[in-house]
Amino acid sequence: MTNLKNHTDEALVILLNNDNEAAFMEIYDRYKNQLASHLVRLLRSYELAEEVLQDVFIMLWEKRNEMDASKSVPAYLYRSALNKSKNMFRKIANDNRLREEFLLHFKVSSSNSVDEWIDSKEVKQLLNSLLDRLPPQQKKVYMLCKLDGLSYKEVSEQLQISVTTVNSHIRNANLFLKSELKNQSELSGFLYTALILLLF
Repeated sequence: MTNLKNHTDEALVILLNNDNEAAFMEIYDRYKNQLASHLVRLLRSYELAEEVLQDVFIMLWEKRNEMDASKSVPAYLYRSALNKSKNMFRKIANDNRLREEFLLHFKVSSSNSVDEWIDSKEVKQLLNSLLDRLPPQQKKVYMLCKLDGLSYKEVSEQLQISVTTVNSHIRNANLFLKSELKNQSELSGFLYTALILLLF
């Protein structure tokens, strides 16, 4: 196999555009370790990081003919990794079993507790900005159930509304908040994860 270690990233991409497997392997060897470290910090899980890392490089090969040699390769890989990580978080948020497994692993393996993440100023500001977009009664119900930990029955008694109405408020708030989070493409993985863990 041709030794491409002295090639620039731009030269490697030009070769990759022409289906050169050696160029692909050189990019993989050049960036896999730093990207893997980034993903472990982001996902707090070696297993999830390995899965996303594999997906990123599979996509790199599948889209090899579309890459722009003038653009930064590490920036492309990091952006792909972040997008795939967010998709992973969305999948976890919508699957109770995956969410429980993730939370369990997160609490055990993370050097920072979930509470420390949630208490960060930036997370609180984002949370408040999201909740402020809910109708007043819906926001009140959501905060009592999700943030204060009250049961639907306790909230219905406190606000003198039916349990069915409480459930409706929570369902509609969840739909709205998930939709809003999908539009927050500029969020870092850290902030996205914290909001997912807190809201859902």
